[in-house]
Amino acid sequence: MKTVRKNNNIMMDGMLIRHRDSSVAPTVYLNPYYEQYAEGRTILHIAEEVADVYQRNRNPWEVEPSFDFSEIRDKILFRVVNLELNREELTHMPHVEIGDFAVGFQWVVDTDDRRLGSVRITDEQAEAWGVTTDELTELAVANTLRDAPPVLRSIEDVLREILSEHGGTYAGLTSSEVESSCAEREFPMYVLTNSNSHMGASAILSLPFLDSFRDKIGEDFWILPSSIHEVILVPVSCVDNRERLTAMVREINETQVPPQEVLSDEVYSFGEFEELMPAGFRMQLQAGG
Repeated sequence: MKTVRKNNNIMMDGMLIRHRDSSVAPTVYLNPYYEQYAEGRTILHIAEEVADVYQRNRNPWEVEPSFDFSEIRDKILFRVVNLELNREELTHMPHVEIGDFAVGFQWVVDTDDRRLGSVRITDEQAEAWGVTTDELTELAVANTLRDAPPVLRSIEDVLREILSEHGGTYAGLTSSEVESSCAEREFPMYVLTNSNSHMGASAILSLPFLDSFRDKIGEDFWILPSSIHEVILVPVSCVDNRERLTAMVREINETQVPPQEVLSDEVYSFGEFEELMPAGFRMQLQAGG
């Protein structure tokens, strides 16, 4: 058994099960199973599901990942999280602070069934590899451009795709309700993520891409932190009341976003966000193309 610190300082009770011939030990988090037990589910059924989860995850890689930096360097990407909620963990990790965001680093592993696994980079690992935060930033910029470029879509298109994949109904929402909502929307909203939708809020670091978006709409825009996986962009001329947007973000964070996926309650304009960046870091991002 092991207590694991997840994003936003969420503590989870994990059971690590390792086969004697493998260096990989899948972690099965037991907290949701305890809740199921409290609601009346039997231990036998829970044990059967835990065993099934282990079997499906016991060896997610055809070849176990290497920890050699020469093989990892091309897999290093950014991860953007809440600064205050992760402050304790960040004391042991290379990172850059931007407002109430923290930009850290992870290396990503593709599994043989196309899932993504990721490992957060610590000060200990960076020291062992002999790399600095600036060097990690340079690698993350290049790797992001190649492997996880930004993706920007209208929120209506995103909802339509989700409903299409679920036969026209999802989470109680229907296609007709989406179309009605789209027609009544007061202002345009765009969903920004990356190409794999994993830790996609890091797309806000794609400054050349967002500069082009600002030129396209002819004005600055608000950044609404939807979650660690995506953010929402809104042209500033559509909403001149920052407090209104902030209240909307906070309500969604409290009612719709899992605690470990909350990014921030604060709303920034893109111009403000750029100004908050350390100058050297901003120059590296802008040079990313």
